[in-house]
Amino acid sequence: MKKWIIVSGAALLLFAAIGVKYMAKQKNSEEKAGDSSDLVAVDTAKPEKKDLQRFVEVYGSLAPKTSTEVKSEIPGRVAEIRVKEWDSVTPQDILLELDPTDFKVELNRNEAGLQMAKAQHLEAKAGLNRAMREWERTMKLKEAGLVTGQEVDERKSELESAEARANLAEAQIGQAQAMVAESKRNMSKTKVYAPITGAVSERKVDKGDWVDRGAPLFAVVDNRILDLTANVPATEFPKVREGQNLVFSVDGLPGQTFTGSVKRLNPLVSSSDRSGRIQAEVSNAEGKLRGGIFARGKIVIEEKKQALTVPKNALLSFNIEKGTASVFVIKSPDTAVLKNVATGLATEETIEITSGINDNDDIVIRGGFNLKDGTKVTVTNSRQQAEPAAADKAGKGNSTQEKK
Repeated sequence: MKKWIIVSGAALLLFAAIGVKYMAKQKNSEEKAGDSSDLVAVDTAKPEKKDLQRFVEVYGSLAPKTSTEVKSEIPGRVAEIRVKEWDSVTPQDILLELDPTDFKVELNRNEAGLQMAKAQHLEAKAGLNRAMREWERTMKLKEAGLVTGQEVDERKSELESAEARANLAEAQIGQAQAMVAESKRNMSKTKVYAPITGAVSERKVDKGDWVDRGAPLFAVVDNRILDLTANVPATEFPKVREGQNLVFSVDGLPGQTFTGSVKRLNPLVSSSDRSGRIQAEVSNAEGKLRGGIFARGKIVIEEKKQALTVPKNALLSFNIEKGTASVFVIKSPDTAVLKNVATGLATEETIEITSGINDNDDIVIRGGFNLKDGTKVTVTNSRQQAEPAAADKAGKGNSTQEKK
């Protein structure tokens, strides 16, 4: 019986050893079946169509396109000021009036001189007519032989003198008329009108002040159109052209943007800071902007509509100068294929692909540096996301595609 017990124990030990070996083998097979260490995990995405812009950042200041300093055209004392600083004005508005007393006296005197000149002209014309009649009578007597040659010469001299006096009187009328016109003009200048439509930015005189000819009175600015003068780095300056759009913002108006158009470019680049200056024209119909405000913005130097783009981190062997790069495209069954592409316009995060792929390709956007052409991969994002999205689309039936 003791022998039977020993045999039975040995048999049990044998079966236990066989069972342990089988379980270990089964576990090892399962581990090998589930082992994916030879597959490279990657993230993918499809190329997107977007509107792209390439721009140059600029900094500058705004100034009114039209501004003028109003000066006195005549000397005089300020009798009345009609406007205050910051008032809106038009060319029909009177800004200031000078005392017209002296100019009224001058006008009256010159008008009297004109009347005197006209009277002298009438007297000279009468003398001329008399001299002409005497000359005609003398010529008839000469034909009859009743006058001497000396008398003929005297009558001729009298006629010439009368003609000269008449011409002088006529010239004096013209001179007197000019003086009257000048006096009237000076009278009109005692009222100083706004030269342009705009606003009075500065008043430089007070009531009672004496002003000389050419003395500054007011500064008037027209803020309806502003000039934005800005500096552009010399490396980007050759890419700026007249007519390009400029988008900018200003301090004090957060969240608001304004637009302008490049109108002029300085032909020289500054030797001190190696920058070129541009001037853009900005419409300010709503009057939100003011001259002297600092502005920061960008000039759009290139623009593409609905360009095919991929994230920059998807690119391999990117050559900026030649515009070439490589990307990995996932082909069935889960194989990464290296493709050469041509690049175009770039932003901070995306880049345009002009050839080499299409918008249906799955592009590796993460994990590509661990790949070689033909490497087997496991996609960790796009395929898992695509299936719920497809199911959701099939369930809803109607979906709105977001406009890129």
